[in-house]
Amino acid sequence: MEEHHHLFQPLLSTTTTTTSAAATTTNEDEDIKFLSSDKAISFRLLSIIFIGLISIYANYEQSKGFDIIIINDIKDSPAGNRFELFYLSNDKATRILQNTSSFIENVLYPDTTTSTNHPKKQVRSVTLRLSTKNNLTRIFPTVDAPKSDEFVINISPSIIMGHSSNDNHAMVSAIQRGMARVWLWDGESRAPPWLVDGLVEYMSGLAGFGEVVRGFGGSSSWDNKDPRIVAQYLDQCEKNNKGFIRRLNQAMRQRWDDRTVVEARNLCDSKTL
Repeated sequence: MEEHHHLFQPLLSTTTTTTSAAATTTNEDEDIKFLSSDKAISFRLLSIIFIGLISIYANYEQSKGFDIIIINDIKDSPAGNRFELFYLSNDKATRILQNTSSFIENVLYPDTTTSTNHPKKQVRSVTLRLSTKNNLTRIFPTVDAPKSDEFVINISPSIIMGHSSNDNHAMVSAIQRGMARVWLWDGESRAPPWLVDGLVEYMSGLAGFGEVVRGFGGSSSWDNKDPRIVAQYLDQCEKNNKGFIRRLNQAMRQRWDDRTVVEARNLCDSKTL
């Protein structure tokens, strides 16, 4: 208050001039402090906005591609409780589904997914369901398609029962097979089951879940009923002709007919379909 009082003294007064200068300096210091405080507030606001943008982007990156829905049909059963505890409460099922999907996409489609030579299958949503369907086995899920771009992977409750260290291995293996069926073209549902099963088994083998069997006999294994043997033949074709699996998958994009089998065999020895 004293400084403000001196501001009203005659301008020619030496004391007034000195005091006025001091007051001016004080005001400038206060202005600097105010500006510094204002900058600090602005910086904090920008930091909050930046962190918010990062969070939004992270959520977008996590969810882009297709919607994921997890359903537990048997919540009150022992298997349902384990599924809830080990795969739903911590979003583990979602992460497994995302990781297996990325792996399959990299196998079947080139890096440039907009390539006109390798159009990518449209997948809008994937539902992972712990189901009570009667036709389920421990490691082989079924995949339903209510719509052309919506898929439901049904897995058996037996896959998570027990307390062995292999439980998670079995879960990942089953979801891996399910996602392979999701991303594979199937000749408008007319491709032979032995070929689709063989392709699924081939990709499971690439991911480390396959099983080597005896009985592989080169091209005679092409239409073998054992998907593991078909997978070995497909693997040999891919090794002999890089890109074979991708081109075969694209050949299955159109409606399947008997000529596709001949063309697929020729594709094993040629880089063009």
